[in-house]
Amino acid sequence: MKQKKYSTRTVVLIGLFAAICYVSLYLRIPIPSPVGRPFLHMGNMFVILAALLFNGFIGGAAGSLGMGLYDIVNGYGSSALRTFVLKFGIGVVVGKVAAKKRDAASTPPVKWILTAGIAFFLIGAALSVTARVKGYQISVPGVDRELVISPALCVLLLALGAVLTAAGFFSKRYSVEIQYAILGAVAGIAFNAVGEFLWKTAVLLIAGSSFYPAVIASAFSLPATLINGVSSIIVAVALYIPLSKTVAKYKV
Repeated sequence: MKQKKYSTRTVVLIGLFAAICYVSLYLRIPIPSPVGRPFLHMGNMFVILAALLFNGFIGGAAGSLGMGLYDIVNGYGSSALRTFVLKFGIGVVVGKVAAKKRDAASTPPVKWILTAGIAFFLIGAALSVTARVKGYQISVPGVDRELVISPALCVLLLALGAVLTAAGFFSKRYSVEIQYAILGAVAGIAFNAVGEFLWKTAVLLIAGSSFYPAVIASAFSLPATLINGVSSIIVAVALYIPLSKTVAKYKV
């Protein structure tokens, strides 16, 4: 089993996707926004795609090595450890959830897809209303940074919520394998968002911040994480559906 898991082919796949993850971070797509300069990158998307096509270890190791190396080379060394841990976690979580399609006892995850869809839609709607009422920049007493709400984030959340909700209602039209791929991608990005929040909160507390400002400041950094996370879910699943047919005959 160990010989098969760490075969030459597995090492090659990790190296290939690590290189893709590394290069993808240079290919940033600017997002029009009245505040700040948000952008999209496809790093997390390739972690998810590798985990779905092969397994969570390959996806996680590729993301950890490729995106962690990018941080070290490009002057973000202080973030490298967080990147190593969280990107590996994304791959493992996605792979673990997606692998349930092979369990005969597993039931279709329709209710979880619907729950995720409704949650994303409600978050998008809440942020949209907040931005209209209070503006795209929101200050909180006692917190140095501001909450910046990007219109692109609102659109992506609403779109993903609508797509997931529709996917739940029309689940009988596609396979259980794709259902678990969708749920796995969502679970991986949820892990990353929670992990980013907890990690940044812990760092601020260690640096001497009080609890409330640390929690709020960490929460204010989530919109940027969610922009890339939501786009990663959409693109990764869209690519997985045709690519899975090509690699289905291979085993890792």
